[in-house]
Amino acid sequence: MGTKQVIIAGAGLSGLTLGTALAQRGWKVQVLERAAELREIGAGLYTWENGLKVLEETDVYEEASKQIEFISELKMVDEKKQVIHSTKFSDQNRFCVIPRKQVYGSLLRAAEKAGVQIETSACAVSADPSGGITLENGHTLRADLVVGADGINSSIRTSLNMAHTVEKMNNGALRALIPRVEADETGIAAEHWSGYRRIGIAPATDDFRYIYLTAPSSDAEGLSDPINKEAWLTSFPHLESVIERIDSSRLDRHFAYIYASTWSVNRAAIIGDAAHGMEPNLGQGAGVSLTSALELAKQLERHDIDTALQQWERIMRPTVENTQIWSRIYGSAASNWPRELWHLRSEVIKKAMDSENIDLMMSTAARHVTGAAEQLQV
Repeated sequence: MGTKQVIIAGAGLSGLTLGTALAQRGWKVQVLERAAELREIGAGLYTWENGLKVLEETDVYEEASKQIEFISELKMVDEKKQVIHSTKFSDQNRFCVIPRKQVYGSLLRAAEKAGVQIETSACAVSADPSGGITLENGHTLRADLVVGADGINSSIRTSLNMAHTVEKMNNGALRALIPRVEADETGIAAEHWSGYRRIGIAPATDDFRYIYLTAPSSDAEGLSDPINKEAWLTSFPHLESVIERIDSSRLDRHFAYIYASTWSVNRAAIIGDAAHGMEPNLGQGAGVSLTSALELAKQLERHDIDTALQQWERIMRPTVENTQIWSRIYGSAASNWPRELWHLRSEVIKKAMDSENIDLMMSTAARHVTGAAEQLQV
């Protein structure tokens, strides 16, 4: 048998991770990117134990984690500045925020080193189950496997007639990297709640902190672009030092959940947001995508393509769907809690979050170990 070939539509984090992992396993990999240049948009990437293990196994970790400050504790803080819940981290259960450009650049260099062929200005518009992928110019390419890593609005998913639901949510966020100052806490991340608004602050590198500001999509002042600092200071006056440091930010006015009935049809598959996009409430959207990409590569190393695709989805779908469910629950508590019951929210959330079962269910993705039947125990 000759070298197996894969064509991946989309050079985002999922596509590059899958491409790198397969190239490292001897596959011939071609990645098609519709944009004219390769670049990652965004600020910081919440990276839990599962994501860090993927970076390690694809030989990306050392470069991607340079100057990163690992987080020892993540707090949830209410309007009264009371800690509702706290999660502790350790060397066996790590958590950090890595600038997206840093992760992406490291992955890109690892892909090129592994021999991945990346083509820009190559817009894939459709795929067929036999392993064909058609470009915008009408040219069709063929491989043993084709994969759509082309995001929430995936044209590959649509062309394969995969039954799916795209549920646009009424929440959005501003995200930014801000300069560190001497007064910033070391190793501590926190998410502050006030009404339907939230501000998350976390250490990132030696020079920067990551901040996100989440609000309902209908909150025009909260989700203005550029940021309306006065609006946020009204809700979080005690965070003035942080808010005033925001220079520029990326706005996502709406998030979405993607539910696909299947992730593959014969020799065509979808991964990442194309298969299971979600709100970033648990900070695992990218994490489960990276994990899923490496899991697919490992299954393809062990099995024939048809069996590998079945095994991959059987293994990953429970983790992905559990993460989507708990992300939705978390988001509902933050954004849909009845106003007349706001005074009870902290107490209810505290009791719920103190449950060991809920804590374990919310951290399922972080405990996923690719290629292993057992799961990492916190």
